[in-house]
Amino acid sequence: MKTFIFLLIGAVLSYLIGSLNSSIIMSRVLKKDDIRESGSGNAGATNMVRTYGRAYGILAFLLDFAKVLLAYLIVYLIFSRIDADMFTKYEYFFKVISGFFCFIGHIYPCFFGFRGGKGVTVCAAMICLLDWRLFVLGFILFFAIVFITKYISFSSIAFAVFYPVCTFFLFDKDFSFIKHYIVNKNSFGEKEMTFRLIALAISIVFSIIVLVKHRENIKRLIKGEENKIGSHKKENK
Repeated sequence: MKTFIFLLIGAVLSYLIGSLNSSIIMSRVLKKDDIRESGSGNAGATNMVRTYGRAYGILAFLLDFAKVLLAYLIVYLIFSRIDADMFTKYEYFFKVISGFFCFIGHIYPCFFGFRGGKGVTVCAAMICLLDWRLFVLGFILFFAIVFITKYISFSSIAFAVFYPVCTFFLFDKDFSFIKHYIVNKNSFGEKEMTFRLIALAISIVFSIIVLVKHRENIKRLIKGEENKIGSHKKENK
């Protein structure tokens, strides 16, 4: 029961931190504007670049990425001191809670009328928090697709699809699919399979949310109407 309460408190704290959408705050404080009323209307780093310039977009990206790490750091500092053994035992779940609810807060920020960004940056930060290898692979994939296609939206969609696929094959709590099942021909134990299924379920939920948030981009990509990087037409990412 205590663990559940701690996780619940961690979820609330992470949601509140996630609700601090950097694009909205920066546009209001620095530009006396609301990024959601400009460009594509999305409160994210891409629209910041298109509306105010690259420096603003990079700063928004870094702040949105950092808030996931901050959320987990706060959760860690609070609960690891209250019950270190409990926190160590359920550390993975605290990371999941921190990342997921920060993600939800970014998309549906309580401080800004529940209208935020699409969550790709925050999703990437959670992947980094859970498994750095998936983050590195996703980072390479994202920018390779941007370089080839010039579509940021398509890269985001590919990233969302990539996440659960790579989680299935590469998820590792010292028992990755490749190492244990293919190389060593070992079967998973109950604990290993439980963690793998949880990780896979989380990745699928994240991917579905990101894809739903990009549904208009998907329609435009199919119709050939999505604008590329460098286009002088109105962007819709």
